[in-house]
Amino acid sequence: MDHTEKSYLPRGEALPQYYAEDRLVILPRDPYNIFAYWELSLPTREALKEKVGAEQWPGVTFLLRVCKYTWDSEEVVESYFDLNVNPEHDNWYISVQDADRLYHVELGWKLPQGSFQKILRSNSVRTPRDSLSDLIDEEWQLPDWKAQKLFRRISLYHLSSAELFRRPKKIK
Repeated sequence: MDHTEKSYLPRGEALPQYYAEDRLVILPRDPYNIFAYWELSLPTREALKEKVGAEQWPGVTFLLRVCKYTWDSEEVVESYFDLNVNPEHDNWYISVQDADRLYHVELGWKLPQGSFQKILRSNSVRTPRDSLSDLIDEEWQLPDWKAQKLFRRISLYHLSSAELFRRPKKIK
């Protein structure tokens, strides 16, 4: 079979860009970034326009509210911050300050001098650690020679790779 021709590839229908379903999903990308994507269905958008009113609609600001939970509770929000988003956007990379923390995001809107009105709430995710784990599991323990090599490398720098990148480089 000649693989230079692309006629052997199955041609099916393309996936739809939207599914007419209201949803907001977040995924941890790394210890300090979360990826969010969402869809507001046409009926939801129309209901929102009707609620706000045609004369006030141009003044509406869409926001992503990023909520961080307290360390010891998955029910108490410790802090939050808002990001302005264009109503035409449907995804966003969000930078967060703390690794190994639980977050959720809310998509909402507000008018000038108004309060935040939530439209959608995401799932909750925990960002990964940015350091080595304190847990040592004997079942997954490294052989002594490999552990010594790893600990020697760590002791040379005393830093995780993420901390190395954040540190300013010394000019010699």
